[in-house]
Amino acid sequence: MGPSDLDNSPLPFLHLISELKRIPRTGWLRTVQNPESVSAHMYQLAVMCMFAPENLNRNRCIFIALCHDMAESVVGDIPTYAGVPKEHKHKLERFGVDYIETLLSLSNSEVGARIKDAWLECEEGKTPEAQFVREMDKLECLMQAHRYEQQTFGEKDLQEFQGLSAKITSHLGTAWMELLNQEREAHYTKRRERTPVIFIIGVGKETQCALLSKQLEFQTTTLDEALREKADDPTHPCAKYIQHCIQEKVQVPVQLAISILERKINEGLQKGKKWTLLRGFPESIQHLTEFQEQVQKFNYTLLLTSNRVGSVPNTQTIQEMEAMKCLAIDGYFKEINDDGSAEEVYERIESAVEGFVKHAQRVNSL
Repeated sequence: MGPSDLDNSPLPFLHLISELKRIPRTGWLRTVQNPESVSAHMYQLAVMCMFAPENLNRNRCIFIALCHDMAESVVGDIPTYAGVPKEHKHKLERFGVDYIETLLSLSNSEVGARIKDAWLECEEGKTPEAQFVREMDKLECLMQAHRYEQQTFGEKDLQEFQGLSAKITSHLGTAWMELLNQEREAHYTKRRERTPVIFIIGVGKETQCALLSKQLEFQTTTLDEALREKADDPTHPCAKYIQHCIQEKVQVPVQLAISILERKINEGLQKGKKWTLLRGFPESIQHLTEFQEQVQKFNYTLLLTSNRVGSVPNTQTIQEMEAMKCLAIDGYFKEINDDGSAEEVYERIESAVEGFVKHAQRVNSL
């Protein structure tokens, strides 16, 4: 019986390669739950190769990056700590690439040969393109390690991966490495030096924030205010983009929004405002997660509630309340009833804030 229509198509190969989307990068498993997949690593590396120096064949670098771990769709990701001899690992992966070439022999033998050739080129590391890809492979790992440091709030020890930095020697690689090290240093500095921030969500927050800001000399702002300030700042590289987002009522990308909000908080600190009140923040789980990872994990929260509010929340309130569920777990969360006069409510809020201040003083003295 001869080959089927399926055998004569690239589908068997494509089904095999799709396995890379669920094969974890096993080197992370000792310290990180649910780490990135092999395909995620390959994609990131290919994107990095778009920035290859002009004297290199960029398309070749990208193709090598996309092919360099394809054999793992057959043999899996064999980590260094598994103790498999390098020669045996290479042999297993070589058989994996041979299988890929075999799968494509009927449908497109040229593609199969190109994949095998790119894999061999990367393994041998003799061409400038292969050397660049191998170096970026190490740098991508360091970047991912830093990402996990952020996602785990600096609580996981990923120092073992820093040894890879010695393998980065090119001008471009060392420049990126220096910037990455600066990011890591800033990250751990923020983890050591806590910035007092209070999220205020709920009814009457504008009135109470104004009173707190006046009485306690706190900085008060909103994410929207911070974004609009930068939209009007001609020196900010994303000013026009932010303006367009605001005009078209499109959410500013979370990463950009939180970086601007962090800068706003720091500006208050430089002006002597030791505490910052963020009205109506976080607006969503995405904003909260990004803030906790990029700025700081533990923050204080005041939720103002009232029996006067209707029982059917709007969409924005639902998003806020989902974030509140996460914040309540941390233990720095106070729910205040907003019923009564502004003065009566302020007394309750002031008492809660005094508790936050005392807690911050104890934490900072440790």
